[in-house]
Order: sequence, then C-alpha cells, then structure tokens
Amino acid sequence: MKLSSGVGLTGLGVFGVVLAVSGISATGGLGCSSSSSGSSGGGGGGGGDTCTSSGVTCVTAPAAPSGGTPTSASHNYAVHTLYLGDTDRTGVASPNAWEAYGYNLDNLVTAKTSTDVCTLAAGASKITQVDGNGGIDNSFGENILPIVITTAGSDAASKINTAIDEGHFTIMTYITGFDDSAGNSTSAAGLKGVLLAGGNYADLHDGGAPSWDTTTHWPILPTLINGCTPTGGCPAGTDPVANAQITFPSAYQAGGTFVNGSPGDLNLTLSIGGESLTISVHSALITFQPKAPGEVTGGVIAGTLITTELVSSLQSVAGSISTSLCSGSAFQSIAQQIEQASDIIIDPNSHAVSNSAGTACNGISIGLGFDATEIAAPTAADIEAVQPAAANPCSDAGAD
Repeated sequence: MKLSSGVGLTGLGVFGVVLAVSGISATGGLGCSSSSSGSSGGGGGGGGDTCTSSGVTCVTAPAAPSGGTPTSASHNYAVHTLYLGDTDRTGVASPNAWEAYGYNLDNLVTAKTSTDVCTLAAGASKITQVDGNGGIDNSFGENILPIVITTAGSDAASKINTAIDEGHFTIMTYITGFDDSAGNSTSAAGLKGVLLAGGNYADLHDGGAPSWDTTTHWPILPTLINGCTPTGGCPAGTDPVANAQITFPSAYQAGGTFVNGSPGDLNLTLSIGGESLTISVHSALITFQPKAPGEVTGGVIAGTLITTELVSSLQSVAGSISTSLCSGSAFQSIAQQIEQASDIIIDPNSHAVSNSAGTACNGISIGLGFDATEIAAPTAADIEAVQPAAANPCSDAGAD
C-alpha cells in the first residue's frame, strides 16, 4: 500500500521503543488450520475464499486438547528477540516477511481482487486487504511497518533488539505447567500464566546488561499489577504474580505449542520521548514453542487494533515526538495514513472480529513474532519504583 508522505510517522520512534503489557480479558475464538498461500493472499478473487472452502487452509493456533497433565514447573520467559515483520526468524530481511507473523483472524483468505471483505478507507489501495500465508491477517506488518522503516531507518527493528539485549525493556510470561524440553509434543490442558512488563534493567544496574539466565531479576512495571498505580506504585510486599492484571486462566499446551487460551484484550505500551503510547490489541492470541529447557521460540502475538483507538493514543503523545504535531492539521496527515491501513472489522463493544462486504473496515490486524529466555521468577522486590510522567509539550501549544 502506498501512503502519503508529508509529516510521516518519523516520530513513531522505533528507536528505543519500550514494549510493555497491560490488561487482558478472555473473549473471542480462534480461526482455521495451517498452510501457506503467499503474498497474493491465496484467494481467487471475488467471494467464497473462506477457511472452509475446498482447497483452502488457514494458519491458526492449535485447538485445546481434551486432557493431558501439565507439569508442576513454573518458568518466567522474558522476550529476548522481537520480530516486527521486516525479517524472517533467521534475521534475513524481506519485504514479505510479515506474511509469516500472526494468525488468520477473519476466516477469509483475501487477495487484492477479493470483494467479500470490508470497505477500505478513502484513498487506500486494494493491496491493503491482501493476506499473508494461509490467510494471516497482519496489516500492521504489511502497511504500517514499511512507513516506520522508511522514516526511522532500515535498521529500526535491529535497534529494538539491541535495546532488549542491553536490558532496556522486555515482556515476561510467567507460566506454570509448560513442558519446555526440546522437541517435545506435549499436550495438556490446565496451564496457568500471567504477563508482566519489564522496566529498564540497564538503568537499575548502572548500564549493566542482563545475564539472561535464572539469576536475572528484571524490574517489573507497577502499572501492570492490581492494587498499584502509575503515580503511587505498589503496597509493600505486593506479589506481582498473584496480583497480575494479565492472566491466562485457560492456557494449554497442544503438540508442544503453548496457547494463552481464549483470545483477550492485550495492551502494548510504547514509550516514546518519555511518554507512553498504548496500543490495544483486541482478541489477542499468544503462542510459542519449546526450544530447549529455559528457551522458547516461534512466539506469536496476533490480534486486531481498533483504528480510532490507535489514532487517539498516538495523538496523546504526538507533542513529545515533535511539537509540530501539536497542530491538528499536522497530526491529521498521520491519522489518515493509519486509517488507510484498516483491513478488518472489529465490534467496538464485544471486540469480536469479522470481515464482510458492505461494512467499513475499522480495525488494523497485527502479528508480531518473538523468542524468549527464562529468567528468575518475579518477586515483590522486583517491582520498579514509579517514574514521574514527562510534561506534555502540547499543553500550552493549543491545536488548530
């Protein structure tokens, strides 16, 4: 998809992006099974290219097993490598790498000639609606990531992973019951888990990098823990696991793969210029596979952004990116580009995801990849002290 230039998305600052996680609740359902269809989306155009059509298979998370006994072990996996969609999982750059990240969310396999899909925003190219492998929905990787790379630099994603490796941020998934032995095909229901956001390890340790092993106690952001506030922190002795906002009460392992259970709402928070930009991923799926004891690979975060929420969140921190964006007309250029990436329908109340002709697209599908390494279990002592919020440069600037 070709998007206009102008102000652009330079300030989205993939440099030094800090991902955190906040707020998840179980809703929604999964898609179909798995295959590859290439950048054309695999559809023959028109309608009828659903996951149940003859000859059509779709990429989706594995279904829950009917039984099986989970292990008694607990693991705290910290994201060590993040894949935005500009490279494959070996690090090889490709404009089509995004096609392999995510899941089929709308039960369709869509090509640019497909007509049984939602109505794109004014000015958007039909390429916007093209799916990835096996109907993977990932307009973020297809249409928004290229803007970021064009404006922030082709090495933007690698700089994010350098920041992770140096200890500037991570995401922690604390799971009980998962078998991470190499090459296993374990299936078991009844796993439990929580997600926690890692703060700046390097700052807490005077610039020192984490050792990425079970001696590493990563600082935990208090804003993701029940009973804590961004300005007041947490009561003394708060258990970050027992009080986590993000829980996986119906998680399972199927053929070795971890699945968070029923898709829910997952907020990814990007720290930009001292401000936090929250990206709400609705009907989010999180999966990963065992690599070796203490390591998981093939991780996926997939879901849908509500376009107006993304625009509103970006507008709230736009002035910290550049004071030129305090102007309503200047910011509108960015908002239009985001709106033109809308490729799916999401109910603003139930967050159910669908796609059909005759309705305007109001959501942006997203798929990210990750690998993670086991670190020390989170404790009350790991909860990070509250940092003061940065001033909003637009507070006195007004808007058009």
